[in-house]
Amino acid sequence: MEARFRRGQKKSPEEANQMLQMHAWQEEVERARQGQRDAESKLSSLEAEVQKMRVEMAAMKRDAEHYSRQVTVKIDSPFN
Repeated sequence: MEARFRRGQKKSPEEANQMLQMHAWQEEVERARQGQRDAESKLSSLEAEVQKMRVEMAAMKRDAEHYSRQVTVKIDSPFN
């Protein structure tokens, strides 16, 4: 009777295969989710870097315009 009880608890080879396949899929899903999180983090870092570069370029443009006006004033000034 105990042997029958143990046989009832054993999974068939098909059930065992399905469990292994499900486990493999779950691992694949988790790897995909982790990959997505990593990609989102990288994208966020790149967006921050682009914003920083935009600010730096705007400052450089302002400096260039200021310098250009100073040079123009000196060239046009009759007191050179």
